[in-house]
This record gives sequence, C-alpha cells and structure tokens, in this order.
Amino acid sequence: MRFTPFIPALLAFTSALSVAAPRDIYDSDHNGLIEIEDLQDLNEIRNNTSDEHPSEIHGTHLYGANGGCAASGCNGYELTRDLNFDTNGNGRFDEGDQFWNDGKGFEPIGNFNLKFATEFHGQGHALLNLTINRPGEYFTGLFGYLELASIHDLKLTADIKGGGNSGALAGYAWSSLFQKIQAETKVTATASEVQNCQPFCDARDNGGLIGSGVELTINRILLKTTVSGEENSGGLVGYLSDSNVDEAGVQSNVSGDQNIGGLAGRMTATSSTSPSISSTVKRSFVATIASGRTQIGALAGAMNKTDISDSLASGTVNLDEQIYARAGGITGSMEDSSLLRIISTVRLPEDSDTTRFIGALTGESGGMTLTDVTDTHAARDLAKRAEGKGYGSLIPNQNFDLAHIQCASAADACDGLRFSDWDKSKNSKNETLWVFGTQEQAPGLKLPQAMLMDGNADGIIDPAPADPDPTEPGKKSGSSGGALIWLLALAAVVRRRR
Repeated sequence: MRFTPFIPALLAFTSALSVAAPRDIYDSDHNGLIEIEDLQDLNEIRNNTSDEHPSEIHGTHLYGANGGCAASGCNGYELTRDLNFDTNGNGRFDEGDQFWNDGKGFEPIGNFNLKFATEFHGQGHALLNLTINRPGEYFTGLFGYLELASIHDLKLTADIKGGGNSGALAGYAWSSLFQKIQAETKVTATASEVQNCQPFCDARDNGGLIGSGVELTINRILLKTTVSGEENSGGLVGYLSDSNVDEAGVQSNVSGDQNIGGLAGRMTATSSTSPSISSTVKRSFVATIASGRTQIGALAGAMNKTDISDSLASGTVNLDEQIYARAGGITGSMEDSSLLRIISTVRLPEDSDTTRFIGALTGESGGMTLTDVTDTHAARDLAKRAEGKGYGSLIPNQNFDLAHIQCASAADACDGLRFSDWDKSKNSKNETLWVFGTQEQAPGLKLPQAMLMDGNADGIIDPAPADPDPTEPGKKSGSSGGALIWLLALAAVVRRRR
C-alpha cells in the first residue's frame, strides 16, 4: 500500500527472528545509552527488565548484557543509524519483511503491564515505514506505554492500525518528554471486537503522534498526519491533560465522532483539584481538516483549563447537521481557558437554520472573563460569521476578513487591524516568532525547526513562505525558502534507505 505519494509502502514485523550476533560492547561512546544498531536490537528492548523493576524497562541492558556501560550502569537507548522496516525494499508490507508477524506488524514496545520508563535518543536518525496492523488493540504505537520517559531527536514514518490509545510514537504516556520529533504518520483506530474487553473497547484517545497523555512536555514537533477514530482524536495527541505543547507544526486530517481537533482532541484537567490552568499550547501552527459529529475545532475539539498563545490555525472544520452540534475555528468548546495572540483563517460551515452552535473562535464558552480572549483574530468571511462563539458568553465578535489579516502587520494597520507588539514574541532561539509576508499573505510562525505559513489560507502549509529574517522586523517582505523542510528531509532518508 501507499498512503501518500511521498512515502513508499510502510513495512513491518515477522515472528521468525534470527539471533543477532553478540556484541562485547553496547555503549561504545560511554554516554550511558545502549546503542541500537538494527531492528532486532530495537525489538529486543522489550525483553530487558530487571529483578528490581520487573514491570518496567529502564535501559540498563540489551540481550541481558551491558558491556561498555559505566559502573553506575546505562539508563537508556540511542539509535546509531537510520532503520527501515521495509527490509526487503519492495515498497510493500508483506511476508518478505523481517517484522511481518502474520500481518500484524511490529509489536508495540511496552503495555499497561510493562512500562517503558527511560530515554530513547534518536540522535537525529529515522525509523522508516513502521507498520502496526492490530485493529482494536489498546496502547498501540512504537511504544505502547510510557512512564517517566524521554523520546527525542527522532524522525519517523509510520502506518498504525489499533484501538483506543493509539499513536504512531506512543499509545499512552505519563510524565514524559517528547522533543525534536519529525514525522509523517497515519493512525486508524477502531473499536475492539473482543468479548469482555472493558474498559478498553472504544476507539477513543488517538493521535497522529501520541494517543493520550498526562503531564507531558511536547516541543519542537513537525508532523504531517491522517488520523481517524471515535472520541478524542487529534492530529498530535488525542487526549491531553496537565501538559505543555510548545513550537509544534502540524498538518493534519482528523476525523471521528466528538472532540476532534487538528492538534488535540481534548485538553483538560485530570481532576477538579488541578490548578486554574493545567495545560498550555504556545508558539504552534496547525493546518487541518477536522471532521466529526460535534465538539470540532481546528486546534482542539474541546479544552478546559488551557492557555493558548502565539499560535495560528488554518484549514477547514466540518461537523454533522445534528442539532446543537458545536464547532469553532479554534475549538469546539472552551471552559476556564484563554487565548492570546491567536490567528484563525479556518473555514467553517454555514448554519442557516441556526440549529448548531458554531463560532468564529469557539462553539461554546463557559467560565470565561472579559480578559481571557486577547489579541485574537478570526477571518470572519472564512468563518461565515462575526460571532466569536456559538453559545455562551464573553467571547468577542470578530471584525476583520482574511484580506485584513493578510495586509496588516506589526508595523502597519489595515482598516483598523494592526498586530501591535506581536514582533516582540520570540521563539526558543530568541528569534522573532511572527512573520508577516506580502499584503496578500496571512502571517506565519518562525519556529526553530521550520518557517510555517499558509499565506492564502487554503489549509495547506506553503512550500515558499515569507522571508523568515526580514531586514525590518514587523515590515512586509517578499517570499523565499521552503516550509515543508521536514518532509523533504524524510523523503531523502526514505530514498537513501531503499
């Protein structure tokens, strides 16, 4: 199969594994990380628990050995090269591949009873054509279940079929770090058909990278993904609580039932005792098609106790004709949350019978104050309405069209719209974050990993964005460069490995 013209067939896992040649040294650079040199090494990670931690993987051994580790031991794993699951190089997932496993593909590393609880350092290398074909199975992904883990500096292409809590990189994660990840994925979640599967029956909490997570730190992500599931489906993550997302760039197509978002399906607090704000999203860009029955948003399907700042959403939101269905350019519903320096160029459906709650920013709002939505602008012509919310209160109306958003900048006003002081926002490299292109381009974001813009608001990240380093910050400039640099990098790796 081919799920995009860009990526060759995604490949997978076989049950007939040969025994790898033993090595004397597993940490040759003595950095405390055991080296993963091939796919069998990667698969072997699951078999290395300890008497002290029989239900956790701590990165202390591989094949029961730890030669080269310091006296204090090793505490994680690192890739030493790109690894391709298309082991026979024919561009198909078939029985000729090492990890075919009767068509089931790679078995996730870790599950509810075996947590991956250590570091996995990609060292900038790629895992290519990962295929998991386990419809209805919970905790599906490269890593099934993470706890106190760190996954970083990794490229990934994957095609995942699972059940609830499915994501290309992780099914479920608690108190873990995801950093500097570049990926192109497809995640399809279906309900379990196994009898007595409760409580793990429904195809809920699914994301293009992470199925669900609590107390996560997610930053410097570049992701292109297609996700389908039921409740709580998102481009980056399906369900997220008490977590922080920073500098994420996501191009997504997400479909499901309710709580469907281009970035996250549902963002919430784990309990009523959580602090006033439990999650944040900042300096992030989402271009999406988000579709479902209700609670649909370009950024999040539903959010509670969440701050969003310095972020941009474009694309299209689709929802059913169901009465009282909720949708918005940013989120389907928001409660006790805030928006600061946000732009939405999202296309919303008309509602001539006014039977649904659709707002330029949110379908429904609650628990808000007058200062919770500040410096936030949605293109009212694309939203097909000026009302900021479909139902609720204290969400301002929107007074500008796409043309105003395109021609305004930090330095210049356009019919009353000016992005005053937006040029003071910085990315994590202390570079000016907001980029203003020509007067026919909507603004973009300069993230450390890429410059992202959808100048014509068609829901597709531009291949030729505005100059990320204008000679006069805040002024309009011409265009140069390429935004989808992570796709080009992954394409080169795929071709090299075939």
